[in-house]
Formats: sequence, structure tokens, C-alpha cells
Amino acid sequence: MKAMTGAEVIKKYNIPVPRYTSYPPANLFSDKYTGDDYRRDILESNRVGSRALSFYIHIPFCKNICHFCACNRILLPSDSGAVATYIDYLHREFDLVRPLLDPSRPITQVHFGGGSPTAISLDYIGEVIQMLTDSFAPAPQAEIAIEVHPGFLTYRDWDRLIEMPFTRYSIGLQDLHTDVLKMAGRIPPRVPVGEVIGAIHDAGKRVNLDFVYGLPGQSVGSFEDNIAQALEMHPDRLVTFSYAHVPWLHPGQKILEQYGLPAAEVKQAMYDRAARMMTAAGYVQIGLDHFVLPDDPLAVALQKHSLHRNFQGYCPRDISGQVYGLGVTGIAQLHDAYAQNIKTLPEYYSAIDRGQLPTHVGYKLSREECLARDLITDLMCNYRTAPLRHAASYGLELKSLADLPILDSVRLEEMIRDGLVEVEGETLVMNPEYHPFVRNVASCFDIHYSPDAPRGYSRPI
Repeated sequence: MKAMTGAEVIKKYNIPVPRYTSYPPANLFSDKYTGDDYRRDILESNRVGSRALSFYIHIPFCKNICHFCACNRILLPSDSGAVATYIDYLHREFDLVRPLLDPSRPITQVHFGGGSPTAISLDYIGEVIQMLTDSFAPAPQAEIAIEVHPGFLTYRDWDRLIEMPFTRYSIGLQDLHTDVLKMAGRIPPRVPVGEVIGAIHDAGKRVNLDFVYGLPGQSVGSFEDNIAQALEMHPDRLVTFSYAHVPWLHPGQKILEQYGLPAAEVKQAMYDRAARMMTAAGYVQIGLDHFVLPDDPLAVALQKHSLHRNFQGYCPRDISGQVYGLGVTGIAQLHDAYAQNIKTLPEYYSAIDRGQLPTHVGYKLSREECLARDLITDLMCNYRTAPLRHAASYGLELKSLADLPILDSVRLEEMIRDGLVEVEGETLVMNPEYHPFVRNVASCFDIHYSPDAPRGYSRPI
């Protein structure tokens, strides 16, 4: 049979599929899962799953709202007391969670996301870090990371931020061209990014630069220029996120349609060219969108096939803890459960005032779903997975892949024929040429997914 061309693969497989930042995907979370369920599962997490603690802190405030943003964000109020109130409720939520956790468990991850965490006073950020580390000891290899919007930080702000106990800074550049940023509603950096990276490296810390491709005004050439400039700055990591245009979920994105969006083929060319540039410069590709220096912990984990991903992002499996989310929209990711907090401030405050965990929705995984999650996560992170080995860890002794009860074998066999994935012994290995379609292959293990019911998922490219 004649092998499919790249264009034919794009045409066939560039269909809506889950992003698999979690499994099951967050659209299946239900309000039948309550704060009482989450309380029970927190207690159980002391006995089952990783002992490491991973905290996600959601800071919803932004000084401006970018048109492409799909996060839960709130325009920073002019009332200075509003932020103080939010931080106070973060403390009070933590006071509800902390007694349920074994105090001997170590912190291996802390991640501040948003919104824009650096939109608020850094005094508050330091206060939250202190709150966590006063209660639980950080492990020696712990990563403490923060998402940074560079559009509002002065030299003094950066000096202060670098002095804080962060080990990694994620700088959201998105693009380096003012015309693209203007159409996207994004404020450009106040301080030259190259100087910032130098200061971070001088402090012995890591930094990644984040870009988005698929925005109005971008072309293959302009995105190539972004990457060329970024490579000259020599960050530890470069991240290239594919813009997901889903205005039916986030109506604010409709603004971008007046400018026009790059076609799928153009987006793919942007990604392909950027990936070639970064790998030629010595960066190692991690998952779909990360490129890291060879000595980065993510590159080392990939070599060992022990790369993992949770709501904090990619990480070596040995520092991946069970995640406990704090703040509006914060998501907990436990061994066999998810719990997401309420999305609006008044409801969040009201629940805490009543002494309740502010759980809005959640999900309790079955054994089969836990197996599917492990296979999908392994495939998404390491571009390979050994289904029979994973099945054995759940007490399923199977003789062949065809015996795996959660597998859509018909679709997987078709993808094998089309060259997306190969079988090496008992291991499935993605074809490097088709890494962008790893989500399609992962969907073969998704017992909830149907190609006939896309549920508003985004396309791979």
C-alpha cells in the first residue's frame, strides 16, 4: 500500500480531538462530585499514589485581557483591597486543606498561574509561598515556578522577582512583533528580554520563553524571526503553543476573526520550521510544544522514558506529585480523582465563609480510566507507551494488545497502516514526522471519545 503524504495525513487527521492535559478531559467533570468527595479523596491521597505534594495557585487578575486568552481571568480592579481580599481567602482555603494532608509529605512542585500572577504585588506572592513552606518542607529538587507577563514589569520588579525562591520563570512573550501583539491585545515587554534572561541565569535559575503560533498577522517568516531572536537569548526552554480558536467557548476570541487567522497548513509550516531551527540549535523536543537544552531535567527524563505531565506542565516523574489546586478555578489532580474549584469570586468566597471546600466540579476515575490515563499520559509525554506493562500494574495480565479492553483497535490499526505509529515488540512508538498527531493516537485509548461527537475539541494544528 502506498504511504500517505504529509498533506494527506494533515487532511485526514487534523480533526477535533481532546488536548489530554488531563484524562478524562475536563469537559467530563461533573457537579455530582462535591466538596465532601474531595475531602475524602484528599485524605485517601495520603495513602494512595505519590507522596509528593504539588500545589497550583491560581491568581486570576490581569492588567489587560488578551484577545486569544482562554484562561479564567479578571481585569485587575481599581480597588486595591480586592486583591488583599482574594489572598486572604487563599489562606483560608489552604487552612481547610492543610489539616487533611500528612505533614510529613514533601513539596516537590509549586506553580503560580493565572490570569497573570505578576499583575499583583509581589508581596502577596511571597506571602503565599511562605504559607506553603511553613506547613510542608520543600524537597531538595523542588521546582517553584511562576508564569510572568513581561508587559508590566520594571527593572525593579524583575530584581525583586529574581530574589524570590523561584527556580523557574515562564515568560509569556507570545510574539516579538508589535503588529501581531497589537492585534492580539497583548502588551509588549517593558524590559529587554535578553537582559532579564541574563539576570535569571546569573542567579542560577531557569527560564522559558513562551510563544503562540496561529495568531493574526503571523506568517512562516515572522514566526521564524521570533525563534531566531529567542535562540540568540539562549533560554533554558522554548515553548511553542498552538493557538486554539474556540470562540464558542471563549467569545472574546471572535475579535481576532476580523484580522484573519492563518490556515492549518500555514500553522503547520510555522511549527515545522520553528522545530527544525530549535533542534538544529541543540534543543531537545519535549512533547508537542517544549524544546529544552540537553542538560534540562526534562531532556534527561525523556532519555529515561520517564517524562510526565500534570496540570503544572511537563516534569520528570520523580518530582511529579499529586496536585492540590488553590484559588478560583484551581484544579486538584489526585491519584484517582479531579476536583476543580468554583470559577467566580463571590461563589468562591461564599463557600469558604461557610467552611466548605470550594469545589465546583470533579471526577472520580475507575480502574479502567486510570489505566487509560496512564497510557495516554505516557504516549503524550514520551511518544511511546507499553500498554501490556501498564495493564499488568492494574492486575490485567493480557497476551496481546488486541486483548486490551479500553482500546479502539480498529482506529489504531488504521493509524499504524497510515504510518502515524509503529509497533516495536510490545511498545507503541510514534513516527517522529507525525508527532503533532499524537493526540489522535492517544484517543484510541480514550473510552469516552468518539470521532462522530467532537464535543468542541480543538484540532491538532
